[in-house]
Amino acid sequence: MNVSQVTLGSNVMSLGAILGTSGSQELLDRINARGGGGSFFNTDRDPFRDGFKAFMQTVVDPIRKIGVTLQNTANKLFRNDVITPIVCEEDLRWIPQKMHLPIVYYPPIRQMLEEERIDGFGIDPKTLAEEDPYADICASGVVDIHSSTLGSKGEYTVIHYESTTDPELTHDEVEAIRDTREFLGHFVINEETSHFDPTNYPDIHC
Repeated sequence: MNVSQVTLGSNVMSLGAILGTSGSQELLDRINARGGGGSFFNTDRDPFRDGFKAFMQTVVDPIRKIGVTLQNTANKLFRNDVITPIVCEEDLRWIPQKMHLPIVYYPPIRQMLEEERIDGFGIDPKTLAEEDPYADICASGVVDIHSSTLGSKGEYTVIHYESTTDPELTHDEVEAIRDTREFLGHFVINEETSHFDPTNYPDIHC
């Protein structure tokens, strides 16, 4: 397995910061100079900074979320066998087969399966690999940002894990598994739902 680290700033990238990766500081300096002081690319005074951030938050992100929601709804409606987020009790009523392994490998679910407390989609726990093949994928590139993980200038470190044995997944599929595991993590400890078998909902587990 290869592990790489990337240190990033906690501020949202400005348009100037993006242009700076493909151009050069000399070019940016010339633009600023010719702008007569009215343009400040790649600086905290970049006039496009707030506009770019607002555009991403109010236009791009909502459109992407709507697209993902529509796709997930269509997959459930037509019962497509795809990796899709399971994030509510209604989703548990029909879980695509491609989501079975990502779910049963999740440690809390696997423990219940090994203790014969749930159906586990009929999977024999003895046939499972010792390690969770989705653990590194779900952890890769994820950072919990708080005071103890931020540097003096607001920078933080992102760790990416890569292995030739990892399942081949798209970014959206990884996000679907992450969201599913987060939901199940709450589901199995919530006193209102912990008695249900999430792999054979709405059956009650022992």
